[in-house]
Amino acid sequence: MGSSIVFIEGVSGVGKTTTTALLAEKLRSMGYRVDCYLEGADNNPLDPYKGAYPPKIAIADFFETYLQCWQDFIETKFEKDFMIVDGTLLHHQINDLIREYCASDEVIANYLANLLSIIQQLNPVVFYLSSDSVAQRLAQARKSRKQSEPTSKQIRFWKNRKRVDLFVLERLPIESQVLDVSNGWDQVHKTIIEHITTYIIMEL
Repeated sequence: MGSSIVFIEGVSGVGKTTTTALLAEKLRSMGYRVDCYLEGADNNPLDPYKGAYPPKIAIADFFETYLQCWQDFIETKFEKDFMIVDGTLLHHQINDLIREYCASDEVIANYLANLLSIIQQLNPVVFYLSSDSVAQRLAQARKSRKQSEPTSKQIRFWKNRKRVDLFVLERLPIESQVLDVSNGWDQVHKTIIEHITTYIIMEL
């Protein structure tokens, strides 16, 4: 068996971190060797800024920093069965590209496609957690974190983020599944585990 990188993605508050942690725990209980990096982890080898906000640099330098980071990672010869990462491909990078550079959907998609080409040998796959009500999920998450109610501006931002995410995801050279969390978490987690342990492992 080879190795695979599993990206758990979705807008803020949809359940990425919880899903990532549970998935890692389940796979370890099944005997697989797993590295897991939750949102903001300062040891994530695919995050050149180690959970911090990137500095104010030109967009070309932003791209180059990530491309070099991922190239350095692939040269370390990852040998675990799985690396599971929370929000590392789409979530944080697209936030930065929209907020700091006003990058277009096409620019984001092309850049991320180049980034993924570096790790193609590690059989990357994306599971995108989706909810019909972005506003409701965001409000629930902010309440659980003891934060204020989301503003209308924040809700608009995350609704647009979901649109951008799905646009980009359709154009990336990577296997992906969009999972509706309204179907229940048990079903979402079961679907991910079944997919990983059946289709991905058969291809490795």
